[in-house]
Amino acid sequence: MKKLALFATLFAVVTAFAGNFEAECQKVEMWIAETFTKANPSFRLQHNILRRIRNTKGSDKEKIAALHSKFPKAFGEGWKSKLAAAKQQGITFSSDNKTLLKCPKNVTSVVIPSCVTTIGANAFGWCVNLTSVTIPNSVTTIGDWAFNGCENLTGITIPYSVTTIGDNAFEACFNLTSITLPDSVTTIGNYAFWGCRNLTSVTIPNSVTTIGNCAFAGCENLTSVTIPDSVTTIGEAAFQKVQKVQVSAGNTVFKEDDSGALLDMKNNRLLYLPGGFRGEYIVLEGITTIGNHAFSRCKNLTSVTIPNSVTTIGGSAFHGCENLTSVTIPNSVTTIGEGAFSWCVNLTSVTIPDSVTTIGNHAFSWCKNLTSVTIPNSVTTIGNYAFFECEKLTSITIPGSVTTIGEKAFWGCRYLTSIAIPRRCEVGQDAFPENCKVIRR
Repeated sequence: MKKLALFATLFAVVTAFAGNFEAECQKVEMWIAETFTKANPSFRLQHNILRRIRNTKGSDKEKIAALHSKFPKAFGEGWKSKLAAAKQQGITFSSDNKTLLKCPKNVTSVVIPSCVTTIGANAFGWCVNLTSVTIPNSVTTIGDWAFNGCENLTGITIPYSVTTIGDNAFEACFNLTSITLPDSVTTIGNYAFWGCRNLTSVTIPNSVTTIGNCAFAGCENLTSVTIPDSVTTIGEAAFQKVQKVQVSAGNTVFKEDDSGALLDMKNNRLLYLPGGFRGEYIVLEGITTIGNHAFSRCKNLTSVTIPNSVTTIGGSAFHGCENLTSVTIPNSVTTIGEGAFSWCVNLTSVTIPDSVTTIGNHAFSWCKNLTSVTIPNSVTTIGNYAFFECEKLTSITIPGSVTTIGEKAFWGCRYLTSIAIPRRCEVGQDAFPENCKVIRR
């Protein structure tokens, strides 16, 4: 029995040392990440020393002693004191302290301890008083909405360790002026920097492969962005309102045309035309899709030529093109997306080809000077608010093919006094103005 008890004690000691050794190694790794940048030669040197100790054939007790001998600074109280200070500020963490969960909205300055690897979803959301945050080299992920609405945050350094910037991560950081992304980042999430209206400079490294939908949309003071060779995916409206987008010569997927438009040559999409463009634009032959928001708020676009290769006009594609007076949609187009021509306030006439089957929701809403529109016999659906507040539209012919007219489709067309619709057509609530006589034929 004594031998069994002794054996159990020895087993417990050995197990404890094994667990302690790995825990001590993790402390060293944290210290290296916190102390040295990836570019610093000491970073690799320290990791090599740690690797040699790990691979030594001695006992765990001997190896722990070697760790303390070689890395005395790693076993100080630095990260622990920073963790304690952060908790005193009311910041909460996961049970293992690896995820920063939530920061109180009254905090002005934060130093994140190096035990943290993930800044959680909405961790600093709408911390409007936050002016300074220090992110250690241990962090690999900045979660969705992490710094959303931190409107007094003017600058931030993202360490080399970060690989993912989540959706809406810095959305509405109105006073963020510049940001440099490290070459560890591979993904910039949807809406990541949306609405950062004072952002004037951003460097996208050659490690990034994906830029999400609306990632830099609304960054109206961003004078120029360069897409590196590594980028293979750019989401819809990623650069809406950005003044200029350039593509690195080595990128095989994207290119810019002579007018500065961003083209996705792999998928034959037109993604974006700079908002400052003036005059007539001719869409490149071979383009099949005009992307969502592609021409949105190009206020000085006067006319556009769409080739027969185009089949889809995306949502809000020409939204807010105030000086666009007329547009010819070719017979190849089958889909006109939601809000495609909304708020084109000087658009006077439009002919929809007989290839189109659906006119999307809000497609021509608020086209206040639209007086003439031809709807072909191919159209089956007129979406909600499709011609909402087209106040100068006096007459329109609804063909027999139409089976659905959405709610408020023609509401606000105050001079539309009568309209004939197919007998079996389904009509949404308030589809026509109150003074309009609806005749079923």
